[in-house]
Amino acid sequence: MDKKRIGIAITVSLTALTTVVLGIIAAVNKGIEKLATSKGLLDSKNKKIYHWRFGDVSYSVTGEGRPVLLVHNLDACSSSVEWTEIVPILSRTNTVYTIDLPGCGLSERPALTYTSYMYTQLVNDFIQDIIKRPASVIATGKSAAFVLEACCINQDRFGELILINPDSIKNFRKSPTSRTKTAVLLLKSRVIGTLIYNIMMRKKVIEKKFEEKYFYDSDNISEAYVDYYFEASHLNGRYARNLYISQVGRYTSIDIIRSLKTINKNIHILASAEMPDEKKYMKEYQYYNPAIEVEYIDFVKELPQLEAPEEILKYINIYLYHH
Repeated sequence: MDKKRIGIAITVSLTALTTVVLGIIAAVNKGIEKLATSKGLLDSKNKKIYHWRFGDVSYSVTGEGRPVLLVHNLDACSSSVEWTEIVPILSRTNTVYTIDLPGCGLSERPALTYTSYMYTQLVNDFIQDIIKRPASVIATGKSAAFVLEACCINQDRFGELILINPDSIKNFRKSPTSRTKTAVLLLKSRVIGTLIYNIMMRKKVIEKKFEEKYFYDSDNISEAYVDYYFEASHLNGRYARNLYISQVGRYTSIDIIRSLKTINKNIHILASAEMPDEKKYMKEYQYYNPAIEVEYIDFVKELPQLEAPEEILKYINIYLYHH
């Protein structure tokens, strides 16, 4: 057999092998998605749909009174489940709106680049089209950035702003690099990218997030919360990774300094004293806007609304009704 035929035979064999391997990985991806979503925990029965221009947004409305919009952390495994312990109590005195951000929970996960500005538009459009009157907004972690931007653009639509453990100003500003662009290319590949995402969002990793980042006391972690977050990170199959891709690429980054300086509304921050460098980060917020009030909460980490809801509700009540 001449060299040419050998070369063709090797190429054909490698192509066939690659096809088989990709087929196996695709089957594994499908199996992981099925396992993660088999319990059907994120129930859409009591949810409404806001047909927004960048995809359908799942939301809920509970209670009566002054409107309050709850915005969960911007993370592929997050959803409005984050507010499970807050809604039943807060809805006794307020009309409470919760949303699943695009790319999260039961909302659509379109294949586009997710930017902070897109979420800024969502908050303003949602208040205008659905709430239809000024609303106080409570936001967690990375979502603080686009909530501040939305308020800066349309201050008359907002009441009190309450930020729970907002990310550092420096983290919000991180811009794309050649390394993040390479990572995005890899994650966008349909089979391999989905596999990498599935590895990053496996149940053990989410459990570890709860133990190390979300909660201070691991005894307080409910297995149900882990299951909710695991399911939320895998809904819609390969489209589940779309927000994650944009975050790895740092396309959701934004500089919030101008907004902090400009906003003429009450901004309250609830910060977890146990998180490293938290006091330093919060001082930066107060440096750019000295009117910001910061309260430190002990023995909690990133999600005090799940770990110590009574404490969070106490401050919400003070901020909404005693200012």
